[in-house]
Amino acid sequence: MDGIGAVAGLACRANFFLTLIVKILKSKQAVVGIRRVSVLRLQCRNFQYFWTAAVLILFSPSLAEAQRDRVGTASISGVVLDQETNDPVIGVEMSVDRTSALSITNEQGEFHFEEVLSGSLILRSRRLGYQERTDSLSVPEGALIDVTVRLSTEPVELEELVVEVRSRLLEQRGFYERQRTGYGGVFIDREAIEDRNPNVLTDLFRTMSGLRVVYGGLFGPKVLVNQNITFSDGGLGCEPGLMLDGVRSTMRSYDFIDPVEVEGLEVYAGGGAPGGFSDPCGTIAIWTRIQVRRR
Repeated sequence: MDGIGAVAGLACRANFFLTLIVKILKSKQAVVGIRRVSVLRLQCRNFQYFWTAAVLILFSPSLAEAQRDRVGTASISGVVLDQETNDPVIGVEMSVDRTSALSITNEQGEFHFEEVLSGSLILRSRRLGYQERTDSLSVPEGALIDVTVRLSTEPVELEELVVEVRSRLLEQRGFYERQRTGYGGVFIDREAIEDRNPNVLTDLFRTMSGLRVVYGGLFGPKVLVNQNITFSDGGLGCEPGLMLDGVRSTMRSYDFIDPVEVEGLEVYAGGGAPGGFSDPCGTIAIWTRIQVRRR
């Protein structure tokens, strides 16, 4: 679009100078000159329209591609297994209908598609010696889709496609890796947040074991870790450290963050959090899907 704007800008500048010439010639009563310049202006205007149309036609594929880029994308990974032996199948041609996406399974039967347009799509699996298979997928924007595909050498009824949807953002932040590693924390992803439908963020902590939400105060509710050492002497507990998008934050209230902005939460009661998150009282790590201004 910048090129089109430049062409139109040049044409407009030329038109301006020609208009100025006409005014000068009018003041000198140069009738013949006026006629010639008027014709020239008309030709210039036609020239402008011609080149604007030409540039639009020339760059229409690029414009379509740019429009396509504005559509949300997702990633698809998976493994192809033999229906009978449960062994990985190498050399399976995996494709997505109506796209150029193509992947061939490796020795572990694995395949991967990056930046596939989100929405409804058809995943196709083909290999010589096996029955071709097609599966319908609904792919959310920004998701990581893990699928398990089973192929059979005979035309039998195949098991349904096993699909696991994960967040690309949380994958990049190491959320799932820490969850798999077995750190003693509570992990809440976007799907779980939507299921709980909290009005404010602290609603997510009210029923969580080891935590207490204390209401009141200048900045609203506080989240405290229920440690025996503090409750034995009548105390309310200690306040856990807050990590906001991987950076330690001094935000006064969790309810400054709208629940719709949150992609995932990690809650560690006590000092069992992984290295960078460790805090003697505990740690709450919040990962946002929308950039939050830190306070």
